Amino acid sequence: MRKILKCLLATFCLSIILTLSLNPIFAQDATPTTPLSPKEIATVFAYDQNAPLEIKDVGSETRGDVIIRDITFTSPGTEQPISAYLIVPTASGTDYAGVLYVHWYEPKAKTSNRTQFVDEAVKMAEKGTVSLLVSTMWSDPKWFNVRKQDGDYQDVIHQVVALRRGLDVLLSQPGVNPKRIAYVGHDFGAMYGSVMAATETRVQSYVLIAGTPRFYDWFVFNNALEGDKLVAYQAQIGSVDPLKMISTVKDAAFFFQFGEDDGYVPRETAIEFYMAAPEPKRLATYTSDHDMEHDIIQTDRMDWLSDRLKLN
Repeated sequence: MRKILKCLLATFCLSIILTLSLNPIFAQDATPTTPLSPKEIATVFAYDQNAPLEIKDVGSETRGDVIIRDITFTSPGTEQPISAYLIVPTASGTDYAGVLYVHWYEPKAKTSNRTQFVDEAVKMAEKGTVSLLVSTMWSDPKWFNVRKQDGDYQDVIHQVVALRRGLDVLLSQPGVNPKRIAYVGHDFGAMYGSVMAATETRVQSYVLIAGTPRFYDWFVFNNALEGDKLVAYQAQIGSVDPLKMISTVKDAAFFFQFGEDDGYVPRETAIEFYMAAPEPKRLATYTSDHDMEHDIIQTDRMDWLSDRLKLN
């Protein structure tokens, strides 16, 4: 199977010429955008890391030697506490790895919320990992169509800060080693993780699954702006695009996973995203659509994380 995947990957890479997609919705934004400088990034995404997290337990479930805690915590810019699952080994430890999981957005899917990676996080806990699976603004199935497009830029900032607060929660857990921290994100989870990566030095490993390198690629599906407002929107949201933010990251490794049959992320778009990331990095493609649900995808991801996090 792995030999087949390597052949597919080689064919995938050799067949790509970085041109615009035939579908204009995925085409690179023609409006010039200026990426944020490192100083601007630090300022725009700043928050008080010493503010109380106000972690509260809502419930819990035990699976073998693993506990799934249902919790909430607070974050600046969010009106309601953020719901999350904190998945931990039952045994106390002093050198656990930590993983922050961020789900995808597919309103019709049962996994379009913090439940998406629960089974994987349980398996990781059995290997000695503490995981946090957070809710996001797109956990609401209606989010995309009810959001206000001219508020997207500020929403990006608030969501990235909320993910950083998730890291605060993860790192506050007993026994979590701050030098063994990873992030896993699918779809919007991959995109926002790429932006967060430019603001963080606390995560050493990122798995980015089926994301697109520009917010504009997807945010215009229900475009309500035109003329000067659309031009201004493109410039503003483009300044924090995932491919621009990820290019500024230092001292982190990336594993990109894409589907060959993904109707939302064309081949050239996937390659462009991968190329924007710094080394060390890895790219794997699979015979999958955007849901990326095949067992081999999870297995590859867990193997890579196990190696990066030095798990048993």
